[in-house]
Amino acid sequence: MTGPHPAERGVASGRLRSLLIACLVTCLAVAAVYLPQSVFPVIAQSFGLEESAARLTFTYASVAYGVAFFVVGPWTDRVRPQVLASIGLVVTAGALALASASATYPTLLIAMTVTGAAAAMVPAAMFALVPGMAPPKQLGSYFGVIIAASVTGISIGRALPGVLADYLSWRGAFQAFGAILLLAMLFAQWLPAHPAREAAAAKRPWLRLYEEAVQLLVTPGLAPLFLTGFGLFFGYLGCITFLTYRLNQAPFSLSSIQIGAVGFLGLIAVLGAPLSGALAARIGARLVALLSLVLATASIIVLGQAGSLSVAVPGVLGLFLGVFSCQPAIFALIASQVPADKRGASSSMYLLTCFVAGGAASWALGPLWSRYGFTAVTYASAAALLVAIALMSLELASERAGLVGMAK
Repeated sequence: MTGPHPAERGVASGRLRSLLIACLVTCLAVAAVYLPQSVFPVIAQSFGLEESAARLTFTYASVAYGVAFFVVGPWTDRVRPQVLASIGLVVTAGALALASASATYPTLLIAMTVTGAAAAMVPAAMFALVPGMAPPKQLGSYFGVIIAASVTGISIGRALPGVLADYLSWRGAFQAFGAILLLAMLFAQWLPAHPAREAAAAKRPWLRLYEEAVQLLVTPGLAPLFLTGFGLFFGYLGCITFLTYRLNQAPFSLSSIQIGAVGFLGLIAVLGAPLSGALAARIGARLVALLSLVLATASIIVLGQAGSLSVAVPGVLGLFLGVFSCQPAIFALIASQVPADKRGASSSMYLLTCFVAGGAASWALGPLWSRYGFTAVTYASAAALLVAIALMSLELASERAGLVGMAK
């Protein structure tokens, strides 16, 4: 029995290298958006604000991050991934330097807005790269690995400033992270290109590309998936954003460092996301997505009732695992329904939907938090996820009805 041909080994090695680099730059870019979350109280104190006001740093960053996916989406089908990633990493590093030097809160908000917009260029390019890089039968797994990298980024972004704040201050933590982004930019130069896909997109005018991207949102087969993503991220980020404040209160009374450590629990999804992608190939992406949504909803309800870390920790673990096991399944469903030269735009529009939902949740749930507390926030978050469950249940029922029809 002979082993793989040398050429096949070379292709596999190239895919692995590209996947690792894509994971690295995605992880770091996503982390930049989440840097303020574990240091909300410290940021508020440094500018003489109420604690809840500091959440706007994340709201501005996440909304800009989401909107940027619409702007950048069509670019991903025409511009080399390493070019987009490099620009995004450099501009994000510069914006973090501005944030660290901010003397006023409005300046900080501007800097975080630029941070979110620039950071979006990196995952947008990487998610567009995956369908051309992955073997067809491993598409879900590849998406799962990239999503796991983004989850790692979320966990690092939420945890690192809290851990470093006592040593470098939050400003020093932002500066250090900006330097890391510049180093990652060097690795981005080894990312592959897909000239055929870029050439196909280049035949259409820029304006037409944006029109087609918007049309994806209302395409019958895709619209329910986008709406599911909106409900998922409204519930997830709505809960997680205010969990920072909840853990700072009694009976938890955690410090920034301890809150940051809780953020690292999200790394459980590093295992869940790739496994979800592989499982989708066996039992179907829609069923995987539905089960994941149920887990995320149950976890939010647990967090709302938690009065000790022994209850809160499993809730956080379940929430991250549910959310980021759902994502690879939805990405694979979207990629399977669009032509190759629109996969970049479709992935970007889905991510736009998700992060606009997160920003909307951070803004809309603020009054609930102020007036009724964290339990009310979790009820609203769970309600959004119940809508997502209903949509995915309809998707699954439609799929099974179609299979029955084909069998007849």
